[in-house]
Amino acid sequence: MKYTVSTLFNKSKITLLTLILFSLGLFAGILFSFPEAKVKQIIISSLETQGQVSVTQGDINISLFGIDGSNLQIQPENPLLPTIPIKSLAITPHWLSLLSKNPGGHLDMQLFDGTLTADIYRDGTLNLAASELNLASLSLTDQTLTITGQLAEMSLSSVVPLQKTSDSLISLSLKDINIARNSDLKLAINLGDIVINGTGRGRAFKITSLQAAEGDLAISGRGRILLGKSLPSSKINLKMEIRPQETADPMIVELLQLGTRKTADGSYELSLSGSLSDL
Repeated sequence: MKYTVSTLFNKSKITLLTLILFSLGLFAGILFSFPEAKVKQIIISSLETQGQVSVTQGDINISLFGIDGSNLQIQPENPLLPTIPIKSLAITPHWLSLLSKNPGGHLDMQLFDGTLTADIYRDGTLNLAASELNLASLSLTDQTLTITGQLAEMSLSSVVPLQKTSDSLISLSLKDINIARNSDLKLAINLGDIVINGTGRGRAFKITSLQAAEGDLAISGRGRILLGKSLPSSKINLKMEIRPQETADPMIVELLQLGTRKTADGSYELSLSGSLSDL
């Protein structure tokens, strides 16, 4: 039997159309039979176990296209830590990366009146950015320490979990930071605007610069942080130069005089070292 070019072309079109229809049918079958409830339970259980938190309310929808949620309430197991309200979140794959050996995904989240985005890959590579997060909601629930202000900008490049050779880069910019301690010794400090830059190698981090301005204290400093597997096992070694401004509470100046060394130019040198849980 002889086939003309036209006949072969028509047969090719029919074959291609058949393949397309078959693929669409297969995809639709997978989509409509997708076990959303089971996958949702696995994700929530993993989040609660690994993060030591509980998801107390909110809606989570899962499909082959990604995960989205709204009005989530995340409650840490530690009763002193505040509830984290997540207005919305969306997790989507980096589609082209799914064809590689290092697939990844993208996270968009709205919380604390601001936004947080992240890209993470199978090999642990993490790039995170946050902006305009209201820090008032992060105060301890026993109200011994109240923090107000805003995390204006944050960027973090790292690897999770941290490895001995993994490099990290972090930058923080905070605005209008006020800290008040509600105890027998009532203290309130306006720290103004704070900028922190640091690098990391494994679990060892270096604070390359720390600057605070437009508040009661002008601060500059640098130091190191060693992250342990818990807060008590994490260590800090930080040296700061502090210059009280005219707006500073006289009690704060007196406390500085007790625990620091005053330099010839009128500033105070403060060293902090030890476990993070003791600060």
